[in-house]
Amino acid sequence: MRTASSLDCSHGDAVSPLPGAIACPCDRSICPPNRDSVQSLTRLNFAANRSRYALAVIALAIVYVVSARAGLMMDAVAGFATLVWPPSGLALAALLLFGTGLWPGVFAGAFLANLITGAPVPVALGIGLGNTLEALLAVYALRRIAGFQVSLERLADVIGLIVIAAGLSTMVSATIGVASLHFGGIVAGSQLAETWRAWWLGDLMADLVFAPVLLVWAGGSRRRLEPKRRLEAIALGIAVVAASLLIFAGSAGTGTATGKFAQAYLFFPLLIWAAVRFGQRGAVSTAFVVSVIAIWGTAMGHGPFVRPALHQSLTLLQTFMGVAAATVLVLGASISERRRAEDEMRAARARAEEANQAKAEFLAVMSHELRTPLNAISGYVDLLSLGVDGPITDKQRVSLSRIQLNEQHLLSLIDDVLSFARIEAGKLNLDIQSVLVHDAVATLEALIRPELEKKELAFSCDPGDNALSVRADPEKLRQILLNFLANAIKFTAQGGRIGVGAEDRGLFVRIWVSDSGIGIPSEQISHVFEPFFQVEQGPTRRYPGIGLGLAIARDLAHAMNGEVRLESSVGVGSTVSLLLPAG
Repeated sequence: MRTASSLDCSHGDAVSPLPGAIACPCDRSICPPNRDSVQSLTRLNFAANRSRYALAVIALAIVYVVSARAGLMMDAVAGFATLVWPPSGLALAALLLFGTGLWPGVFAGAFLANLITGAPVPVALGIGLGNTLEALLAVYALRRIAGFQVSLERLADVIGLIVIAAGLSTMVSATIGVASLHFGGIVAGSQLAETWRAWWLGDLMADLVFAPVLLVWAGGSRRRLEPKRRLEAIALGIAVVAASLLIFAGSAGTGTATGKFAQAYLFFPLLIWAAVRFGQRGAVSTAFVVSVIAIWGTAMGHGPFVRPALHQSLTLLQTFMGVAAATVLVLGASISERRRAEDEMRAARARAEEANQAKAEFLAVMSHELRTPLNAISGYVDLLSLGVDGPITDKQRVSLSRIQLNEQHLLSLIDDVLSFARIEAGKLNLDIQSVLVHDAVATLEALIRPELEKKELAFSCDPGDNALSVRADPEKLRQILLNFLANAIKFTAQGGRIGVGAEDRGLFVRIWVSDSGIGIPSEQISHVFEPFFQVEQGPTRRYPGIGLGLAIARDLAHAMNGEVRLESSVGVGSTVSLLLPAG
């Protein structure tokens, strides 16, 4: 439980206040206080300055009495139970914002207001006790909600306000107050139910309409509206006032006509507009303005809720406004939560993109730097193989060939990482042009012939019509097809077969590479295009590589407005297809 001797940092830990700053145990030297910290600081100031505390209590009591007298003028049932009771909302907001230490102001205000109205001292004391307990219990219960914020921008906080503060705590005041009036001989037994209902409904409406305005404007974020939004806010305000005056000040009547009663629902589009466009602050402000004008108009005998007695009219009006206020509070909180989630998602995405960009740039730099010594190694191996520095033995020649083979393998891995890094960093340069499929496919066999002969693989090529062409970057197209062929050769056993072909698909051209290799399990096909994914995992896997070939091929194909598809059966083989726009 929070005490007057501690402050809360924005990270949720209780710390001691220091002059000019707040120490935080979260490894930061200075941590900005959250709203609870500001409220705790206010309570500390009250405790440290008795005169300021006394003035705050007196001010709260005076405002309480003035607002109570205004409410009691609205045809109060039995003279004390009014359906318009702003002090309940005032007390709840004051104790939430400035601390429960101000409870004497609530008690004094309630006592004096009822004493002035004509209640005997014991009755006034009982009513004051009930009103004070209502506010204290509501604040205590709301503060038990984890992370409660007075800005009411969370759905949990709004539900707590509606159910706990408006719905339940007000029953305490209504029960104690009506009981005090009954035992004081002011309310007869036959009036208990009507008096209790009016008391409870008046307090409930204050917590739903008056308290949220004070809380949201005092505890909400200070966001300046853009000029266009200001004009929209002005337009909304004019529409709300005009609609309220039209409905509640346009004409007098009994309100029995169905069409006239339905006019009240014209407010809901305005309330939704306010909540959607201006969040919780716009929602509660609109509900408050409508409620004030509606109460004034109904008291003057205008609007759809008018009945022979004012308290009957106000009962209908406050019931309607209670549903509207609760609805708009929930809507405003839901929209605020969604906007906050979207802001957090955008921030997280921006951080992820920055991290991904840094990773891609690092890989690109490292890959480029690794190529330099590898090229030097390749050059020296070639010089040694040519006998520039003297004759070499057959055994040395075999060793040099092994060095050269491993150098070429490592270079191909680095090329894959470099290509992937360039794509990730958005540094892929394309030269899209019309490319003859026959020419692109015909050059492949010469490049892979040594590997085909080494594994004794049968190779077939059917490039289709000689005039068949695609819109692609020639270099990137060859890179994709070589990746397909490299995978086919890698995963096809000795003596297997590999085929390359192409066909016209109307707007697209399909180029495929098929093999009689080990195949891929159906549940893993959706993962093979993910970077660094390999069907065989762990240190005992049989096939080398880092799992970038198909990922690079897919990204290159997408960059050229194409697509890569894969069909595979375990033990039968695989067919990977490249679809590119026809050229």
